[in-house]
Amino acid sequence: MQERVGPYSAARKEGSHLEPRWLILIGATFVLCWASGFVVPRVFVPYCEPLTFVALRNGGAALVLIAAALLFQGKWPGERGDIAGLLWAGVCLQGFALMGLYWAVYWGLPVAIAALVGGLQPAFTALFAAALVGEVISITQWAGIALGFAGLAVAVWPKVELAGAGIEMLGSALGGVACMAYASVYQKRFAGVGDPWTRTALLFIGATAPALVGAMLLEHGHVVWNAPMIGVYLWSVVALAVGATMGLLFLIERGQASRAASLIYLVPPMSALMAYIAFGETISAVQVLGFAVSAIGVALVQFVRAPGSR
Repeated sequence: MQERVGPYSAARKEGSHLEPRWLILIGATFVLCWASGFVVPRVFVPYCEPLTFVALRNGGAALVLIAAALLFQGKWPGERGDIAGLLWAGVCLQGFALMGLYWAVYWGLPVAIAALVGGLQPAFTALFAAALVGEVISITQWAGIALGFAGLAVAVWPKVELAGAGIEMLGSALGGVACMAYASVYQKRFAGVGDPWTRTALLFIGATAPALVGAMLLEHGHVVWNAPMIGVYLWSVVALAVGATMGLLFLIERGQASRAASLIYLVPPMSALMAYIAFGETISAVQVLGFAVSAIGVALVQFVRAPGSR
């Protein structure tokens, strides 16, 4: 059977390797965009309910990506199994994941806590990568993941106690993170299907469905379209849904899933800083210490190769 080669993989084989500084730039841009995603619910709280917003966001991103795929004459997947797999990946990656996270922040989970819970994604991703695709993680990389988890725990615990965050909100956020980690690994098996535009379009078509059903069953669907709402909606669709998601999938395809996901460890301090500037959420010395410990974990996962990795 002939191996299917995706556009990113083909570029790699043709020798058009991105230089390290460009990979660093892509990673840094991804971190900034991804961090802002945790602030988004705080902005739309007065104007829109969370599941309604996720449905509108994912639907808008799907339309943008379909238009781009048609404009660039993208190659759509032809096999039903591939289409179904990409739709399912989207249900988890941008559907259930954002529904859980945005619902939690909407109902009172502080942005810093949501981002710190989101920082657990690398640990989940490493487990799913080992179970689903047989990815080999070195002992040093496992140590980095554990160190990142420990740093996040140090930062999260006092903040959770001070905020009195409910178990429901924490559980919702944690469930969303687990769905995101699972889907980020699962979708990797479809890297050679279609092209980046069509694959991501199918992801967001799938992601729209659960949010739309949830909004119809549980919410009123009322939206106040004013300047702040339009601004946060456009940012969510263009920068977060399209830009950050394609950046994450690109980074995953360039290397180990666990290594790409470890960039998530850099998101909590950035989100906490954004929340402090925009909403006055304070950052304690213990949180700073936790962020520093997590940063060391990032370095171990990012720059140490696992046995047999390229």
